[in-house]
Amino acid sequence: MIREQRFVNDGWTFDYGDHPGAELEPPDPQWYDVGLPHSFEQPDYREHRIYVGHGCYRRTLAIDESWLGSWIALEFLGVFQVCEVFVNGRKAGRHEGGYTPFTVDLSEVVTAGANEVFVRVDNLWNPRLAPRGGDYSFAGGIYRDVSLIVADRVRIDWYGVGVTTPEVSRERATVEAVVEVVNDEPHAVEVTVAAVIADPDRAVATMAPVRRHIPARSRILVELEGALEKPLLWHPDHPHRYRLTASVSADGSVRDSQQTAFGVRWFEFTADRGFFLNGEHLDLHGANVHQNRGGWGDAGTRSSIRRDVAMIKELGMNIIRGSHYPHHPFFAEECDRQGVLFWSELHFWGVGGEDVEGYWFASAYPVHEEDEPEFEESLRRALREMIRTQRNHPSIITWSIGNEAFFSEDRVTDKAKALTVELVALSKELDPTRPAAVGGAQRKGFDVLGDIAGYNGDGAELYHDPGFPSVVSEYHGVLGNGPGEYEVAWEHGVEVDYPWRAGKIFWCAFHYKTVAPGSGLMGLADYFRRPKRAYYWYRELLRGIAPPAFPQPGTAAGIRLRADTATIPTDGTGDARIEVELVDERGVRVADDRTIELRVVEGGGLFPSGPGFTLSPETNSVWDGAGAIEMRSYLPGPQRIRAEVEGLPPAEIVLTATGPATPGRGPERRLPPPAPFLAEPPSVPGFMSLAAYRPVKTSSTAPGHTGGNATEPGASTWRAARREPGEWIAPSLEYQYPVNRIEIDFAEPPTHPWTVETAADGRTFTQVHRSGPGGERSVRIEFATRTALAVRVSFPEQPIDIEEIRVH
Repeated sequence: MIREQRFVNDGWTFDYGDHPGAELEPPDPQWYDVGLPHSFEQPDYREHRIYVGHGCYRRTLAIDESWLGSWIALEFLGVFQVCEVFVNGRKAGRHEGGYTPFTVDLSEVVTAGANEVFVRVDNLWNPRLAPRGGDYSFAGGIYRDVSLIVADRVRIDWYGVGVTTPEVSRERATVEAVVEVVNDEPHAVEVTVAAVIADPDRAVATMAPVRRHIPARSRILVELEGALEKPLLWHPDHPHRYRLTASVSADGSVRDSQQTAFGVRWFEFTADRGFFLNGEHLDLHGANVHQNRGGWGDAGTRSSIRRDVAMIKELGMNIIRGSHYPHHPFFAEECDRQGVLFWSELHFWGVGGEDVEGYWFASAYPVHEEDEPEFEESLRRALREMIRTQRNHPSIITWSIGNEAFFSEDRVTDKAKALTVELVALSKELDPTRPAAVGGAQRKGFDVLGDIAGYNGDGAELYHDPGFPSVVSEYHGVLGNGPGEYEVAWEHGVEVDYPWRAGKIFWCAFHYKTVAPGSGLMGLADYFRRPKRAYYWYRELLRGIAPPAFPQPGTAAGIRLRADTATIPTDGTGDARIEVELVDERGVRVADDRTIELRVVEGGGLFPSGPGFTLSPETNSVWDGAGAIEMRSYLPGPQRIRAEVEGLPPAEIVLTATGPATPGRGPERRLPPPAPFLAEPPSVPGFMSLAAYRPVKTSSTAPGHTGGNATEPGASTWRAARREPGEWIAPSLEYQYPVNRIEIDFAEPPTHPWTVETAADGRTFTQVHRSGPGGERSVRIEFATRTALAVRVSFPEQPIDIEEIRVH
């Protein structure tokens, strides 16, 4: 039989808690109705707290009698972060790891007719499972698509076609395909494996068939070869793709086939001339992208992914860094289609500040030896899964091993570096066609461990011409809610495009939810994907498009309601972005920020909170007189949406949901309430400086005495380049923290006055201490607790060398 694959995103019920033994019991009618993708955190307004615990899902799965004897599986594209799958009370599978796809084989546990699927999910912090720390929200749930797959027992394995183009020129490209063929039959079979390349609808090349013998219940790799004459090369300006269809035949009939898209291109990262694509220099300029979003959290649809990539493309940027975990496979597909290069990243992830074992502020690498083997294997497994499911995408130009894994306790840093080296080698073994990067490698010597170094923050100025390929993988320039400023103020010298640097990647495209208070607000667009003014500054910089007229204060007289599409698929893969604007008598939007109530008054449309959703200034979902949110529907038919604002006439639009409905599902749904509790991060005294290994700004630095020395314990000193009044050093905490103590180790007892200041926004400093000349070499300053994003030590007369600054 030829395989069949269909989404099973609707028809699920859900409840919080682990429900021990519920997999053996009949469905509970008191459970709530949900559609996938789904997050424990819906609706999500970017609160830094998250629900940590269990959630359970169940669904009735209809199995056709003709399928029995075939390979039957459920494909999960992402579950955070541990799940167990039961069918008819029998355990069918388990997966650990929150960001990579996997399948669960149901072949031996299903029967003809109705089958009960039960999935238990938890997002508990696990010392043996990556990530152990990170600036993000680690919300639980089946937050990506789920599909049912039915295929022959003699078949091509799941994601079992790998395509490479080892020799490429503008005249000719060789194409090699490796096809993994599975024989689940109890006897050996003779198979013929073949492939056809199309462009996009007509065949342009064939790959000679290969005949092979496969023993019973085993698998083999079959290599196919072909060529393309005068290939159309993939490039961001013309992202041409080919489609390869591989088939496997046995006993005179085709038993299975799979299609995969691929592109023809070649590229090179160089140490002295930057990045080259198809032999031409290309300056990389892009943005980091997190997957979570206003209202829906991590549970975005494919339509939302398409819009995210389109927003980056609209700016004139040409690369996205998938920060800091493997993204939905559809993300790379959209990068392929729209023409955006992609830095695909593994989640070996660290975060600075308090080092808390037991929550996502922990050391990136385990601090207990007994946790090491399982932790390391979790990253090996995830790397294999990431590369297997994304390897054919021409947009991907590197596999990154992680981000800021140097935020490991000093006593295990060498182990973290050894694991990085091992993962770099594994990535190149799995895919020799792409280099391996190490993201956020600006401390502790991580930058030399891969083929490409990604420098975050002050790494841009610390590492000039390092002698190997490098990228600024994060640089900052925007902060805060609301429209913000128009012009972006770059830091650490990233405005200079050095010939040896491959490019720079902005932090970050969109606001994101995080467990770190005070973080997540450096986006060019907000959490609801509304462009801030800086977004248009970038577009003008890169594409020469003048900014729109920004709304001015005024009194609204009406509501303008619109959507980015007229139709919505009912399979959970798509949605409509609903935008509401408050306008004056002329129809011009005015900055009149009022609460907006959205409601589906006809049809089965759903917002993150159900048929209604509130946009308001209090949740930062309304500013400059407008707000936006995404709506989906699992029920076909017209969807009438109404927007209401106190004192204004309502507005309505009608969309159409198209596609099948899940049998037995009507418009009435029993929707889950918000999570039963929001877990606060553990509160412990900070025994590690909040400034340790963080980025540092300075007024000047002497050669060999960079500002980073002052936040790296045991390093050399910071020394100003000039011995003049007004010099300063300012460590960033990267997130807002409550602080009440700053410790400074001067290189010698101070002979000139100095001051200490803090800034809640990282820019506007207020003084907390002033000292005259004289005093001890090491000082401890205590003050009433205040919120700080950065601290600054200034010298009104003459700078003093500093060995270390610690913030608590």
